[in-house]
Amino acid sequence: MFFREAISKNSKSPVLQLVENIRTEKGPRQRLIVSLGTYLKIPKEKRREVARIVKERLFGQQSLFEYDSQLIAYADKIIKKIQTEGKWDSVREQVCKFKKAIKDKSTAEIFIDDVQHGYDRELGPVLIGHCFWERLNFSTILSDCGFNKTQIKTAQISLLNRLIAQDSEHSIISWLQTVAIEEIVGLDVSLCGDDRFYRISDKLLRNRDYIEENLYQREKDLFSLEDSIFLYDLTNTYFEGVCAKNPKAQYNGNQKEKRTDCPQVVVALVLDGDGFIRRHRIFNGKMTDVKSLDKILIALEDDFKDKPMPTIIFDRGMVSDDNLKLLNKYDNLKYILMCRPNEESIFTQDFHNQQFSLLEGRDRKPKVEIFLKEVDDAVYLLCKSEGRKAKETAMRNKAEERLEAELTNLSNQIQKGRENNPVNIERRIGKFKERHSKVAKYYEIKYQHREFSYTVPDDIGIAKRFSNSLKKLKDKADKNEISFPALGKKLTEFNQKYTSDYLKTNIHLKKPTLTWAIIDEIQDKGKKLDGNYLLKTNRKGLKQAEIWNLYVMLTRIENAFRDLKSYLGLRPNYHQKEQRVDGHIFISILAYHLLHSIEHTLRQKGEHSRWATIRRLVSTHNYSTIQLPTTKGTVINVRKPGIPEAVHINVYDKLGIDYKNLPIKKNLA
Repeated sequence: MFFREAISKNSKSPVLQLVENIRTEKGPRQRLIVSLGTYLKIPKEKRREVARIVKERLFGQQSLFEYDSQLIAYADKIIKKIQTEGKWDSVREQVCKFKKAIKDKSTAEIFIDDVQHGYDRELGPVLIGHCFWERLNFSTILSDCGFNKTQIKTAQISLLNRLIAQDSEHSIISWLQTVAIEEIVGLDVSLCGDDRFYRISDKLLRNRDYIEENLYQREKDLFSLEDSIFLYDLTNTYFEGVCAKNPKAQYNGNQKEKRTDCPQVVVALVLDGDGFIRRHRIFNGKMTDVKSLDKILIALEDDFKDKPMPTIIFDRGMVSDDNLKLLNKYDNLKYILMCRPNEESIFTQDFHNQQFSLLEGRDRKPKVEIFLKEVDDAVYLLCKSEGRKAKETAMRNKAEERLEAELTNLSNQIQKGRENNPVNIERRIGKFKERHSKVAKYYEIKYQHREFSYTVPDDIGIAKRFSNSLKKLKDKADKNEISFPALGKKLTEFNQKYTSDYLKTNIHLKKPTLTWAIIDEIQDKGKKLDGNYLLKTNRKGLKQAEIWNLYVMLTRIENAFRDLKSYLGLRPNYHQKEQRVDGHIFISILAYHLLHSIEHTLRQKGEHSRWATIRRLVSTHNYSTIQLPTTKGTVINVRKPGIPEAVHINVYDKLGIDYKNLPIKKNLA
């Protein structure tokens, strides 16, 4: 079996064909197996190996060689084309040549048309999750906590579900009917009830500290991690219900996800420099970023009793005078943080006048310039970022558009008389300034209430009825019981009804106005700071590029939060009781250990795909039961995994997954 190129009248490029040699009465001839057209570009030096793989697959032979995944991918495409439009029937010819069965092989005559397969179960994601469960020594850690074998398997199912499907405890039961849990984990899923998963959640939570500590130590040994850098940040998760039985669930007006209508709890993460979770804590929903730091530092001090404290990195949300004093209380604690905007303004002249250095290694990324300045006991890194400048400029322009749109809407309401009370108008303007505080400081906003007054000369008399009408109208206007359009309409009616008296009266009427204008000096000053930010550290031995590179590690904690919320079911939280809420979060945290270990292993092999992509790629590798009805009346049932395709093998090889020795079951019916 080999490849050849043929010339086609319909194509300028040669057509690739797979052919085989056969014997005929007229001598050896080449028989076409399948024409591959011009689309499949197989390098000439690789064609012999690809043909060998195709032949082995068609004959059902086990290869003695380890082939490159790209070659297997070529073979998969060719076999698929042969199965749909090829003319190859050499298997039967070869089988007919052998009259003697191989001793160590089982053989049977079957009815080919009656062969069926069924009970397909998703294998790929479960297999990967199970291998990393074993690699991280989860079973040993849980056994040390007093978990029996069944409880360990139940815990594994909870974590695998959170990693793959993110169901509630009640829905895990139906999920088990779709995945190869029985084959991989070895637990009879028909015996599982949802109460089993509630109980295992409670038990995991009771052993949280031991599990978290030993799990990180295992990751530290497995991946050669260093605990000299820690990243710290907070996020939250909210509930659709009132969560009345959970004292931690509280409403927060500063809810980061703008769900102020829902109670929430706050989740704090401490990550090492490689993105592995060192520990987590759950706080009440009103816990602010700045108030949580004290509790984390106490825990870290306990962890590092006999060795130097790590460098802790956090964002400007943690920065306050009290927290800076707190950090300085720990003599051996180092930190890197982003300063708040008011501290950046102190260095305005430096941002404009100093000679900044271009940060290297960012050829395809927006330019970043940095300048190092030491002040007292702290080192400040002044940073100018083109990407950040573009983002902040766009955000400012959008905020200005929104503020002006709201002011325009209010002005129209005032002119139409829909908003008439000056107290309400000033209150609404105050809310606009609060809502758009970052740009409102550039604006001078003035509201001038309408004016209405009248005077009658002393030597001139007017009709009493007209005088009383004017007085009543003035009282209504003073009490803001009449709008400006209605006021003007009423005066027009008086002019028509009491024309002579109206002309004798001096009436002063001025419409209300809402005006706003940009204060150019303040706006220009703000624009000059676009893209500028300030990092602060008490580590004086670091170079300016090292400080910046350490700080941007915070993107890893942002990735962790995104993974927890998007892929690991941190939200929605289905529970109402405190321990169940905390247990739900802890299972998501444990599932993150699996996810991050998978992604970290791939990155070590030069592969940067996220878990969502990997899960999708291997989801087509399944377990199936093949039913083979024999001519003797017996039905052979074979339960085995499907043939992995090149895309599966590529992932498995990079993760070090053993996919060749999966359990196979046979029975006769």
